[in-house]
Amino acid sequence: MAGKKKQKRPLAEGVVRPPKRVRRRPAPELSPRTVRRTAWLTGLLTPVLMVALAALGSNPDYQLPCGILAFLVLVAGVLGMGFVRARGWVIAPAVLFGVLLLAIPTPGIRAEIISQRAVKTEVVVTAAHSSKDKNGRVGWTCDIRRADGQPLPHGRVGGFGCADSTPGSTMNVLADPAGWAPPATPDDDISFRRGGVWVTAVLAVLWGLLTLAAARRTLREPTAPTGRKRGG
Repeated sequence: MAGKKKQKRPLAEGVVRPPKRVRRRPAPELSPRTVRRTAWLTGLLTPVLMVALAALGSNPDYQLPCGILAFLVLVAGVLGMGFVRARGWVIAPAVLFGVLLLAIPTPGIRAEIISQRAVKTEVVVTAAHSSKDKNGRVGWTCDIRRADGQPLPHGRVGGFGCADSTPGSTMNVLADPAGWAPPATPDDDISFRRGGVWVTAVLAVLWGLLTLAAARRTLREPTAPTGRKRGG
């Protein structure tokens, strides 16, 4: 009969019907103008916002929320880098530079603040705490207060200067009069950590150059979605 629907022949016993192929639409490509705009926004805003959050996070009161926001900025920057160039080698160095921008700026900025305006201050140790890392090495931190009774923001210090201290003993620390950066012991290698400020600047520049290089590579692809040269 003409109106009868044709039935499929049943498969033989033990034969599995192959799954249907799903036709995937090709991912839409960005126009040259959008590539350039995304590259400039990603290359400039990502390092600037991450460094600004690291500077704000140099105060321990703001370190945790600023660290979370900096991580979210990094995720957005990596996604933007993926829009600029979705294939190739660009994502791996972008993630590497971003992780370094999360880890290096805050200690470097703290060391710079201490080296510029810290004052040697006598403090009293109120408690000493020890902890072991994964390699079994013991680290010490001390709760401290000023010997003259004045308030001391972020009254905790660590490092070699705290290892031999006991509650009630006195020691000298380098304290920020403004109370922004946490105190440091004179034994801390502040000069080495200060180099993190320069490393941060280099990483920010490298991120921007990487983004612009990725955009230039994308724009030099043979054809654009409209059939025109992307370099135009």
